Amino acid sequence: MKQNITLFLMVFLFSTSYSQNKSDIDSLYQVKNFLLDIRSTVNLKKWNGAQQLTDVTQLLEKGKTYEKQFPVWLKTVLHEDNWHFKEINRQFKLILQTLALYNSDLNANPDQGPANQEDLEFLNIRIPRLVDDIYHYCKLAEDERLKKIH
Repeated sequence: MKQNITLFLMVFLFSTSYSQNKSDIDSLYQVKNFLLDIRSTVNLKKWNGAQQLTDVTQLLEKGKTYEKQFPVWLKTVLHEDNWHFKEINRQFKLILQTLALYNSDLNANPDQGPANQEDLEFLNIRIPRLVDDIYHYCKLAEDERLKKIH
């Protein structure tokens, strides 16, 4: 009876840990999609200042919630003391700060678009790199977890 209880507790703890890690990885994939949404929003072919301002403001609000949780989710795939962890977290914050600057430019000039093209260039360079990093580390974590299961 004691062995059954021990076995049950081990399976329960492993499955709880596994589902939590899976949930955090899914959340990181949502952040990846969020970053791609930022990129597609700032790279509109047809300019509509009012709509762009609304979209960027909504993305900023979503980004504020992600900013708080992102390091927690990232701990699932990288150790907190790892250089890559710190760099990915820093890049995410820089992208959100740049989006905030882009938003303030839109507020100042909603009809003409942002005057500072450096923000747009920064987002277009950094977002794909960060998306690739998130995908890479999530994939490694999923592969490692699958090895432990099988």
